[in-house]
Amino acid sequence: MRDFGLYFFRLPRSFYLLCATTLVVVLFWGGGQPFAAGLFPVPYDKMAHSLYFGTLSLLFWLGTGGRWTVLLLVAVSAIGGLDELHQATLPGRVADIYDFLFDTAAAGLVIVTLEWNKFALNEIQRGTNKA
Repeated sequence: MRDFGLYFFRLPRSFYLLCATTLVVVLFWGGGQPFAAGLFPVPYDKMAHSLYFGTLSLLFWLGTGGRWTVLLLVAVSAIGGLDELHQATLPGRVADIYDFLFDTAAAGLVIVTLEWNKFALNEIQRGTNKA
C-alpha cells in the first residue's frame, strides 16, 4: 500500500513557487479588502499569522529545493513586515509588532524543522525511502 502523502514532495519546484507567490498576492490583495478588518479576532489572529507564514515558508523552501534557508527566512520575515506596514495604511486594520514576531517565529520554526529533516525529505524526493 502506497502512502500518497509522500507524493506532495515530488511535485515540480515551480509548482511550489507558484503557490507561494499566489499566497503573497492574496495576502496583499485580500488584506486590502473591507472584509479583512476583524476577520480573525484576538488571539486567533496570531494563530492565523503563524499558519499562513509557516505555510509560506514551507512552499518557498520546497520551491528552492531547500537552498538559501537564511535568505528564505529574511524574505518571509520581510513579507510579514510589509504586510504589517500595509495594514497600518488601511482603515479598520491595525499594524501589530507581535503579528510580525509571530510571522518570523513561524517561518523560522518551519525552516529549522525542514532543515533538520532535510536528509529524510531528500530521500523521499528521490524515491529511495520506502517508508
